[in-house]
Parts: sequence; structure tokens; C-alpha cells
Amino acid sequence: MIDDTKPEPQVADLVPDLHTLVPGHSLTTELDTFDAGLTHSTVTTADQKTIPATVTIPGAFKSSPKDLIPDWYRTGWTSLSQARNPGGDLDIASTKSHQQQQQQQHDFLDEILPDFLYGAWYHNATALFLTAIVSWTLAKVNAGIGSVLLVCLFIGTYYRTSVRRFRRNTRDDIQREISKLKLESDEESVEWMNNFVTKFWLIFEPVLSALIVENLDNYITDYLPPYLDSIRLTTFTLGTKPFRIETVKTYGNTDPDTVCMDWRVNFIPNDMDDLSPKELEYKVNPKVIMSARFGKGRMGAGIPVLVEDMCFSGYLRVKIKFISRYPFIKLLDASFLERPQFDYVLKPLGSDSFGFDVNLIPGLASFIRDQVHAMLGPLMYFPNVLSLDIDRFLAGDFDFSAANGVLAVTVYSTDHIKHISEVVSGAPNPYIRFYLDHGQELDRTNVVESTFEPKWNETRYLKLNNLNSTLSMELKTSRPGYKDRRLATANFDLSKLEGETQTEQEGLNLLMLRNGKQVTNLRVDIRYLPISKPHTREDGSIEPAVDSNSGVLRLVIHECRQLPAPNNTYVRIIVNGIERYKTSIVKKKQDPKFEQPYEIVVLDKTTFYIRAEVRDENDTLIGTYTSYLPEMVRTQEKNDSWWDLMDADKTMGQLRLSAEWKPMIMTGLTSNTNGRGFDQPPIGVIRFTFWEARDLRNVEMVTGGKSDPYIRVLSGYQVRGRTEFIQNNLNPEWGEIIYVPVHSLKEDLVLEAMDWNARTRDKPLGMVVFKPSEIIQQKIGDQSVAPDVWYESNGVTVDRWDRLHSIDRRSSKGDLHYSAQFFPVLAVPGASAEIQSNQTSGISSVSAVSNPDELPTTTTTTPLPLRGLHGDYIRYTPDDLIDLNSYPSGVLRIKIHEVQLSSLSFCYCQVFVDSTTPQYKTAKLRGDTLTFDECADMFIKETDFSRVAIEIKPAHSDEKDMYKLGHWIDSGSAIVRRIMRQKRLGIDSMEGTWFKMMGTDGPGRIRLGFEYEPLENFVLNPDESLENQGILTVELVSARHLMAVDKTGTSDPYVVFNVNGEKVYKSETIRKNLNPKWHGEQFQVDIQSRVTASIRIEVFDWNHVKGHQPIGSGGITLRGDAVESFKTRMVDIPLDGVAGVSGSVQVKFKWQPQLLKTKKTQTSVLVNSRTYTQNDVNLEASGPLVRQSQEMQRMSSESYHNNSQISDPYSSRMSFGSSRMSLDDTVSIAPSSILQDTSAISDATGKAGIVTITLIEARGLRGVDKSGTSDPYVRVKVGKEQIYKTSVIPKTLDPEWNEKFNYGVGGEPFLFDLKVKDHNKIKAAVDLGQTRFNIWDLIKVDVPGGDVFNQWLPLFPAGSGEIRVDIKFQPTM
Repeated sequence: MIDDTKPEPQVADLVPDLHTLVPGHSLTTELDTFDAGLTHSTVTTADQKTIPATVTIPGAFKSSPKDLIPDWYRTGWTSLSQARNPGGDLDIASTKSHQQQQQQQHDFLDEILPDFLYGAWYHNATALFLTAIVSWTLAKVNAGIGSVLLVCLFIGTYYRTSVRRFRRNTRDDIQREISKLKLESDEESVEWMNNFVTKFWLIFEPVLSALIVENLDNYITDYLPPYLDSIRLTTFTLGTKPFRIETVKTYGNTDPDTVCMDWRVNFIPNDMDDLSPKELEYKVNPKVIMSARFGKGRMGAGIPVLVEDMCFSGYLRVKIKFISRYPFIKLLDASFLERPQFDYVLKPLGSDSFGFDVNLIPGLASFIRDQVHAMLGPLMYFPNVLSLDIDRFLAGDFDFSAANGVLAVTVYSTDHIKHISEVVSGAPNPYIRFYLDHGQELDRTNVVESTFEPKWNETRYLKLNNLNSTLSMELKTSRPGYKDRRLATANFDLSKLEGETQTEQEGLNLLMLRNGKQVTNLRVDIRYLPISKPHTREDGSIEPAVDSNSGVLRLVIHECRQLPAPNNTYVRIIVNGIERYKTSIVKKKQDPKFEQPYEIVVLDKTTFYIRAEVRDENDTLIGTYTSYLPEMVRTQEKNDSWWDLMDADKTMGQLRLSAEWKPMIMTGLTSNTNGRGFDQPPIGVIRFTFWEARDLRNVEMVTGGKSDPYIRVLSGYQVRGRTEFIQNNLNPEWGEIIYVPVHSLKEDLVLEAMDWNARTRDKPLGMVVFKPSEIIQQKIGDQSVAPDVWYESNGVTVDRWDRLHSIDRRSSKGDLHYSAQFFPVLAVPGASAEIQSNQTSGISSVSAVSNPDELPTTTTTTPLPLRGLHGDYIRYTPDDLIDLNSYPSGVLRIKIHEVQLSSLSFCYCQVFVDSTTPQYKTAKLRGDTLTFDECADMFIKETDFSRVAIEIKPAHSDEKDMYKLGHWIDSGSAIVRRIMRQKRLGIDSMEGTWFKMMGTDGPGRIRLGFEYEPLENFVLNPDESLENQGILTVELVSARHLMAVDKTGTSDPYVVFNVNGEKVYKSETIRKNLNPKWHGEQFQVDIQSRVTASIRIEVFDWNHVKGHQPIGSGGITLRGDAVESFKTRMVDIPLDGVAGVSGSVQVKFKWQPQLLKTKKTQTSVLVNSRTYTQNDVNLEASGPLVRQSQEMQRMSSESYHNNSQISDPYSSRMSFGSSRMSLDDTVSIAPSSILQDTSAISDATGKAGIVTITLIEARGLRGVDKSGTSDPYVRVKVGKEQIYKTSVIPKTLDPEWNEKFNYGVGGEPFLFDLKVKDHNKIKAAVDLGQTRFNIWDLIKVDVPGGDVFNQWLPLFPAGSGEIRVDIKFQPTM
């Protein structure tokens, strides 16, 4: 319901809106709606079509005449002079000079006649000569006295006129020179202007005061400091006495288009000497009463501040630069030549009759004066100049010829609008309006009536010449019959869109403020759509603009001719059946001239149909012209844009209508993503193999290095996958495989080469657009109703080199070699696309609920399809569900519904699946309850080994930043089992389940929904398996029958292990033994590829004198059944390679699949976890979230001492000695028994003895140096005593120390403090992370084997990495 109560009018309602001083015309499209979804689908469809020809030469635009006056007319002095207009030439033919022929004649005479023949004496001599000739002629013809008197009269008149003109010109020249000298040396008064201002001031001052109050509220209060809640000008007046201009000094030696003046101005309203008695009666002094409110909410307090008796005087230089078009002033520059003088009375807590002037405090007045000068000096004290671009502020249109692009702003919705009760009563009628740099309004959304949570889902197009501006989005409420009220404003710096990869900012959640308070959040997408232009190649040739089916069109309605009769006529422009523009009426003309332009954004020019109607003022149709846009643009050059007006089959005249077309690159609007992510189910996955690149751009040439390239795959603005980067290489080789889900044939994927940077934003090197339609074909069944639709490979496997180009196609550099192959998802016959999506997720036609007896008869009799649409058999469970567990590979769809945190945050979610970099990012939201409602999907290679993680990250961080607010993690197999369980219960798995999050400062949970789309008949290559990468644990056990090389008939053997040609371990030496046995000889090594790994052992005989002698070597492969995941296997390795060799070595191998972190790659939670596991221990959450108190919310995440005392109902402690480790490896992520403060340690006890602590290595540390790395070392403390410090490992985030020390401990609780620090030679060391533990939480003296501990410990704060320690305990008793 709309509130019908009309508000009381206020003074502010009468004040003009500065943003609508010049009425502007927004950019529309050919659609009858601004709906973002329809806009997206239209652009996507247009992008897939063939581009029809529009102009003879792509990129060349026909200029159209714009003058209303015939070309042969003469208007203005420039048409009669050779001088140019100082303000610039006008695009009007009648103002051009037409004296070229005269100029040529003058130039010819100048070359022939000498200069001395010119001048006034020449004319006088000519007159005397003609007089003599006439007198002689009269004498010859015997003329009478009358003729002589007539000639004398003529001569006298000529002489008198000549003398008068001479005296006048001389007088003018003398006066001009005298005035010029006086003007340059003296100052003149302008009392006439002061008299005008005095009378006008009484009329204008009330409106000016209201305008100041309203605009102060609009612009200043949005940027209040935190300690100020609001500022209100409750009283504001400048008084009844205006300012005065004492003197003006004007400089004449400036440019023709510039005026420069020095003004002495003052504003002394308290001076009453020059006021008349009548003026004294209504005299009002300037007064400002400002109410400043400090604090927030009930804790705040308002303080009135009174400012009165203000006066001012200054010496100001004003410079004005003119132009030849409206508003005729381009720039206004102002600067003070001297420090201005000012005075005032300031009374905090003051009133009209009470208050203390703070200027009476000694030293305060001078201090305030100096501060004002310090602020104004850099701004406008000479030589500094304050420049105001008047032309830009009042611009109501953009320069189409120089336009660089269009800004597409998709406005989705706002959160609940609050803090507006003082502005509007009841629910507002909100809308959003747009303007640049506080200039004129560009466009506005539709009004959503009577709601606090408006939803628009509109895409608006804004005219844009450059990106050096700030876009303001103002939330206003519509008040029919009264002035609309501003509710809040959000600003966005358009410079963020600069750069080839930054033209799209999607998922923005902008803070909207009013008076320093948050009113709501605005959810928008902002895209810069550049106009494609021709550019010059390096060889000087012109490369034409890249054409497109989308762009900007300017139609100019010029004129009509040969109409049937003079009428009052106008022209209507109708696009696709919708009236888009109507000209003004031209009265009583048979050949009316309009010259009115109209711009429109064309989403699909192939369907853009133009109808131009010429009508009279009675709306009677005179004639029409119709055409499709491509045909019109292509043929207008032939007929000079003249088109026949038809009425039935009769020609009624002609209309001159020209079209100027500029194609735009609309890549950002052709993706399959929207404000809710990937809502459309996938049709399959594309397997990209990125082999190599060559001749890439070197963007690090300035620093003396080379680019560090990698390739990323984008769908819209979402990065779907990326390769590792190759350091310092312009011809990199990757050989990496990336799987990307696709959702339609129209979903173009961008393959972009990027330069990796540790600290700054990665730089683009070039891009290639890959169209899935190249390798995918659509199939449609033969059913008459709801036919089956499925997709399959067309048999083409792309393997090629493609040229890398910039996003605007203006430049190209480098080539990319890649291949692409398509694999479809399972397609079930007999279902529509929507039903098919549900069936592939586990719903069959007979098992949607748990009790088959409750199903309708028609459902139970429907036979299950045996084969899928691709011809392979469908796998079912005994209860007739599609057996998703039997499909190891597929696409996992994740619906991120909501996140609940214990404190307010501004953050986003990013999703990982078996990757160190995210494959999906949500929008950024604020609050403690974050409703995302976004869909993500990722390819699952192997459900048994795949893991899925979601991280909650602060809005200011990216994947290079280690810090996160929390995370959730689970295995692929557990998720698929959960989907199957929910389907059996008849629950929609996408509706979502609450899960507890880990790594948060307090309780937190996330609601997620899942669907699984299996791939049909897909076989994963062994070298792509997740089981192919991991950690190999090697334990040297024994050797038998070794070769004897010593004189005693024995040997002193030791074993060296080599992996891929690198030495990784050396065992202890066993003296004089041919059948040695080793104890505790165990190590771990990272294996990037199990299939290609080469492991060799070398056995040596230790000899102190002769040197070590080889006594055999052997090798083993990890392929196939040589090792088994998660199980220890003994392998007997026979020795060879040496003459007379014998024997073998027994080694135990244990393979632990794991996603490994590569060099310089930032660590995700998937890398932090040590092993894959098949145990589903990710607990679901139920009941409301128990949040921390406000006191606890203010605690720092680094101070876990206090947070550790908070009860968390969702987590339980896990001992490191536990035999079962959680899926997410809680031991290495969330705090359990590893504590951070001595007051919070457990009371576990042990026995007195010696502990040997080996600091082995660390991983995932933060890079704090400029290179993106650190120089880490470890400091160990017991109490306040430092007991050990490791060596410094330079420039690494994964240091290895392998240093150990011994320390005596007692049986009481004993705390060790380990801190990893970054070493610096000059400044102090930087803390990288810290962990503290009670030794008896790790060493269990009463448990067999509990005297040894070897695991990873987390570093705090969360996200700082991990440290691996080995602890051995030896009791002293």
C-alpha cells in the first residue's frame, strides 16, 4: 500500500536539483524492458550469429550534417572573415568563411603591388586625380557653371566625409590606447554590479541557503569521521547584505578565448554605515547553527554550535575560458593572490543570547586561522589554482564521435533499508539514479513501490567518454507531487575498470551511506563495454574496427522534402514495434528541418527493425520508412541518407535519416553467469590441455626481468581454472590439463595468458575466445511433445595455435598452443531438460519417495530406461535410483545458500575442488547472516579422492592472501552419499543442509545444497588421477646377502635414496654386517606424479681411507600395484649395477594421496590437510547459531587466549593421539589441544625425562618480503627463556631446517612456545606464526608407542601455515 498522506512542503522541496539542471536522455535498448536476464540472453544470442555487413569499410563512420540553415546562408562574423572562432569551429556550414576566392585575389595583388601604394594618401591622391580629369572633361565639352558647382559640391562632400572619418578613427585609436594603459595599470569600480547584486540578493539568498543545506547533506555528511554520528544545519542564512566587488582589474593580453580578471571582494554584513534606514529595519546578520551529534545510538549526544558575525575579504584572480557551444564556458579558474582575511564568532553550546566565543581563548584564533590557510593554500593560493569544469558539469550529452565505451550497470537489489525514518514515513518508493562526478543525471531505475527491500534486476546503460570519473548511485524515494528525497548514496571509482582484465566488476556489494550511517547495501554488476575502433598497426597500416552484432547507434533526423503540403509535422522513431523517440513539431513547412539526434544501445542489430513515421500535429500519418539496421547503414552512402516516405504504395516525399554505427565488445554480457552464479545445469565438461606459448609480451621489461606467465580459463568473470606459472619465461611450456563445466553452446570461454605478481595485481598478456560450439553438437529427440535434448561431441578435437590479442582486439602479441575435448554428462531419455536434471541427480521415475506404495499407479508402471541418450547402460541401485556412487567422475553443483558468523563481517566465499586456487567466487556481502543464494559447479575427477572446500575470506583479500574467516571441507564421496540419502528420503538436495565451519573466531555455520551430474562413459587417464600425487613414506628395514668388499669379508653398508635423480635421504652406517637391519630410518618425500616417478637406491660401503665404494643399486616404480594407498607394503629390491653384486634391500612404502602445493602457490585449506581420507566425519549443524556476545566480538582473532574459553557447541577436542583423523585434518587447521596461552593449557601430566625435538620443516607461511617470500627461522621458548633458535632459510615459504635439540622436562604440565619469524637485517623480525603446546598432550607415556610424535602443527593466527615437528621422549627413571 502506498501512503496517500501528502507530506508537508518544505523549503528544500523548492530548491532546484543540481543533477537535473540540464535534462538528459538515457540510453535505451530495442527491448521493451530493462530486465537483466532478457538483456543477457539477447546479447548471448546475438554473439552467436553471423555479423552482417553494415558499412563499406569497417570502422569508418559517415559524418552527418547537423545544420538547420542552408549552406549558402551567412551567419556570424566568422562567415565574413578569415579569422577563426577563438572558442572553436562550429559544425554549422553557414558559419564557415566563404571568402577563399577573395583571399586568393588579395594574395595575388599583394604579390604584384608594392606596399607604398597602400594607405589613406593613395585614396586622397586618387580623388584629386579624378577631380582634375573631370574638370578637364567639363572644359572640353563647354559645360556650364552648374556642372562646375556640382563637381565642387561632390569634392567638398568627399573631403568633409574623409576628414570626419579620419578624426573619428584617430580619436578611437587614441582613446583605445589610453584605456588600455589605464586598464593594465589601474583598477576600476563596478558599482553598477554591486547595485544589481544588492537588489537580487534579497530574492536569491533564501533559495541559495536552502541549496547549501541540502547539498551539504548530499555530499559532505557521507564522509563524516567515525566519532561523528551526524551533522545538521538547523539554522543557516547569509544575511540580507550581500558581498561586494570593490575593484576589478582586467588583463587584455590574454588568448582570444580567455578572460583574466583580478577581483577585490569582501563580505562584511555587520558594516551598517552604507545601509539606508529602510534597509536597517529588516537587516539580518549571517547565522549558522549546526547540531553535531557525537557517538552512536543511545550513547550519542547532540551539541549545538553557533557561528555568526562572519566577515571576509580577499584578492581573487578569476580566469574564464570560453567555448563556442553551450554552456559557452569551458573552465573557470580561481586563485587567491593574497591570503584572505576572515573573522567569525564561534560559540559551542551557544545560543542567540548565551555562549562563549572560543576565539577569546589565547592562541586558538591564530591556530584556527593557520589551519585554514594550510588547507586552502595547496588548493587555491597562487600559484595553485582551483579549476571548475563548467562544461563537464552541465554536459547533458556525451561526445559520440569521441566516445570510448558505455557503462552497463546491472542493479539487482538492496538489503533492508534502515535509518530513514527522519526522511520518509512508512515504506519508501525506492529507485536508483546515476550520475558522474556529481554532474547531471544519466539515468534512473524504475520505482519499486512501498518496500524496504527493493528488487530491480535491471541493466542500465550510461554514456561514458572516459574512466576518469566516479560513478554515484543515489537511492531515492519517489514522492508524487513533491520533490523526491535522497535516502543514501554509494560511489564507485571507475578507474578500477581500467586494464584489459578489469573491465568487469561483478558481484559488487556497495555500501550506501547517509549522514555517515549505513542505510543499506546495493548489489550491482558494473561492466565497461568499450567501443571497437580502428587503430594503426606498427607498419602504419590501418586495422579496421572489429565488428559486432551489438553496439551503439546514433540516428539523426535531419529534414523532409517534397511533402504534399505545408503542415505542422514531427517524426516518430519506432524500434521493434516500440516508440523510442519523437521530434519536436516544425510548423507550416513543406520541407521541415529537425536535425535532432537520438542514441540507442543495440543488443542485436540483426533483429533491429526501424520504422520512421512522419505525422502532422493531428497525428495523421503522412508517410513511413522501414528497414532493418544493417540494410539501412549499408545503403545510406548511396542515397546520401534520403529515404522515400510511403503511404500504401504511394510516395509522399522523402525523409533524410542518417545512422552512425559503432560496434561494442559485449563479452561481459555473454556469459552464463548472473547474480546467482551458474543456475543452469551443465551439459558436460571441456578438457583443456595447455601445452605451451611462444613470443609472449614482456611486461616486466622495465625491472629487467621477464614475464611469469600462466593461463586461466574464464566463464564470464569467474575464473574456472588456471595453470601454474612459469618463472621468467616468454616461451613457457605447461602440459597441464584443466576441466571446465559448460552449460550451453553459447557459453564462450576466455583463455587468458597472465603475468603472475607476488604483491601487485597480475597483468594480462593476451587472450583467446574459445566457442564450445566448435566441438559440441546438440541432439533433439523425435518426440512430438517435450522432445529429449542432449549434447555430445561432434567428433572434433581441437589442437591448434591461436593468436593472443587484447580485450579490445586492438593489439596482439604471442601465440598459445592448446587442445580441447568435450565429455557430456549422463542424459536420461524420456524427460524434459528440467526433469532430466533431477534424474541425473538421483531421482528416478519410481523412487522419488521412500515408500513405493505411496506412488501413483501411472508412475509405478513407467519402465526405467536401460540406456542413456548417448547409448550406454544406466547404472541403478536395487531401489531403482540412479547409482551415483558408481560414477566416479562428474560435475558437482553447489548451492551456497547462507553463512552465519558470530560477528559482523564483510566477506565472500570461494570454492575449491582439488585445487590450490579457487574455481568460483561469490559476491561480497556484509553482516553476520550472509544470504548468498549462488550456484557453483566444478568437475570431480574421482569421488573417492576428491575434496571440496569453501573458504570465507575478507572482502579486501584475494587468493594470494592467506587470511580467512573460516572454512568448510568435505570429500566427494561423502557428498555423493549424502545426496543419495536425501533422494531416498524425498528431500531436495539443493534445498540445503547446515554444516559447521572450522577456523572461525567463534561459532559459525554454512547452509549448502548439492547435486551431482555424472559423466557418462568417462575414463580418467592414470596420470590425471588424484591418487597420482601425494606423499610417499619410506622406511628402510634391512638388507640381505650384500657383497663383501672389506678384507675381513664384511662390509659397512649404508643406503642412499634418490627420487627423480635427486638425493633425498641417507641412512646410518651399519658396521661389519652383510645382513644389516636398520631401526627408525624413515622419511617422507613429496611425489608430484606417481606414474612418472623414479625411485632408486644405492648401497655403499663406508671406508674412511679409500672412500665409499658402491656395492649395488636398484630401482622401483610406483605404478600400478607397486604401492597401495593408505597401506604399508614391504618391497624387496634386488641389487645390480656392480660386478659381483648380490643381495637385496627390504623397504616399506606407504602411499598417501594428497594435493601438493607447488612453488610460490598460495596455500588453500586443501593443501593444509595432510591426506585424503574416505571417512565422512563432517558434522551437520542443527538449531540456531550460538553467537558470541558483543564483548567477545570485539576480541582480536590473534588473541585466542580469551576466545579459547568460549563454549563452542559444534566442536569437540581431538587428541593428537587419536587413531582417526577428521576429513578436514582438524589437527592442522582448528585449535584443539594445541593452545596459545599458558592459562588455557590442559592439566595433562607425564614423567620426568629428556625430550628430543626436531624442527623439520614448515609450509604455507606468509610472504612478507617484496618478493612474495620470507626468510623464516624458528624461536623456541620455555616460559620467558629462549632455549633454541634455528638457522635462517632465505627466500622461501616452505623452509626445511631438520634441526634438533634436547631439553629436560618434569612430570608437571610443560609448555613449549614455538614462533616462526621472518629475518630482516635492518628492521626488526616479523612474526609469521606461533604455536604453543603442553608436551604431555603430544607425548603419551602410558600408551605403547606414545613416546614418539611426528605431525604437523598449525600456526596461529589461522591461515599462517603449519610447522612439522618430531618429538621423542626418553624417561630418566
